Amino acid sequence: MKRFFFNILLFLLPLVVLIYLLPFERRQRFIQLKEDCSWHGIWFFDRVHHNNTPVDIAFFGSSHTINSIMDEFIEKQLNVPSIHVVNFGYCRYGVNIYPVLLKEILRLKKPKILFLEVREDENRYSHPVFPYIADANDIFLSAPFFNRDLVRDYFNSFLYRLQLLKVQYFKKDSIVPVRTGDFGFMGSKDTASRAFLEKVKLEHMNPKVTLNSAERYFYMTYPHIYLKKLSELCIENNIRLSFLYIPEFGSNEKEPLEMMTYRKYGDVLIPPREIFEDPGNWGDENHLNRAGAEKLSKWVAGQINKSFCPAFPSIP
Repeated sequence: MKRFFFNILLFLLPLVVLIYLLPFERRQRFIQLKEDCSWHGIWFFDRVHHNNTPVDIAFFGSSHTINSIMDEFIEKQLNVPSIHVVNFGYCRYGVNIYPVLLKEILRLKKPKILFLEVREDENRYSHPVFPYIADANDIFLSAPFFNRDLVRDYFNSFLYRLQLLKVQYFKKDSIVPVRTGDFGFMGSKDTASRAFLEKVKLEHMNPKVTLNSAERYFYMTYPHIYLKKLSELCIENNIRLSFLYIPEFGSNEKEPLEMMTYRKYGDVLIPPREIFEDPGNWGDENHLNRAGAEKLSKWVAGQINKSFCPAFPSIP
């Protein structure tokens, strides 16, 4: 029986290698994510590859960032003209996606500043979209001893490449128009009910299970590896990496638990708590509404004017 399975593996291995070696259109990798994050992936790809507007300041993060960072508004608030700000937020958590996104941006754009969203604690798992947009070397070198989702990522990556090849060679999709928008902010005008938010706030007061130092060291190893990779990629390309704290409503954490880790790689911006404590600024317990986003974005623009604009001495 063991020999039987071994022979099957030997038979399948060349097929797997072939699937990863066959070329496919890079845009299809994002087109086929049409069911995910309001099809934000294809806008990301087109903003990088089919939009000539530069990217000077980029924001990475989850849907917290998508709903919180008004990139067009921030751009208009800056003291230095001709700085182009882009919100590249993508739904859900997993820090391993950010080096992948940055490498895609660096194919054609040269950002000078990158802000990365951080929350109360770092997510320690692989981003659900990572296996679909990462290159083969990123997939197979993804910290195997610490990636709980390793098998899932391998499996999804392989199946997705089969799908991409089928679409490319046998079943062409209809032409998907290029997304021409410069900005990635997508916010809501809705305001969550105060009664609901008060209930959420009370839930935050319940005691939480905390990790001891050994457990935290083990579970945080995976995100730490990718934070380091992101930092190294920024250093190689002369990009200033900074972090922006965006907590949930009712959070008791005045700063992220991984503060010392983030400070190794860049500045950590902690916005005023009153922005996050005002129930009128929230669309739900996780996302600011447009009123809250404007207040946060105005504060962020002020921080950029004060501490980051000197990174653009060559812009008239």
